[in-house]
Amino acid sequence: MNSENRNEIAAELRSLFNAISPFFEKHTSKVCPFCKKVCCIKKHGQYNEEDIIVLTALNIDIPSFKLEGEDTAPCRFLTGKGCSLQRLIRPFQCTWYFCEPLHGSMLEDSSMTYNEFIDNFKKLVEIRRKLVDFDKNRK
Repeated sequence: MNSENRNEIAAELRSLFNAISPFFEKHTSKVCPFCKKVCCIKKHGQYNEEDIIVLTALNIDIPSFKLEGEDTAPCRFLTGKGCSLQRLIRPFQCTWYFCEPLHGSMLEDSSMTYNEFIDNFKKLVEIRRKLVDFDKNRK
């Protein structure tokens, strides 16, 4: 893959994030405010090497954060209205993890809407992997 293809793939990834975000937000807004055990904790909100590769390919600055504190403390990006970061900018772990109540809410949506979401999500994971592999193979 050359840099032109890499830019096209990055654009496709951005588009897929935009496609899945409304479905996510619809269901997180129903489920998360009433959650008794918040998933959004510090240890899950850390950027890993692959997150950094993807954000760099998308020309997105990585939000600053402090590493000190307990891993079980609330995520630094969590607010009373949910995450303060757009889904595209969040550590990917925040996108691929579905707690049981969230997944249950998603399954209650129309099967056509849910299946479209899953198809786009699978494409997103595949495209993200291509970007990461491209970068790792250049080294």
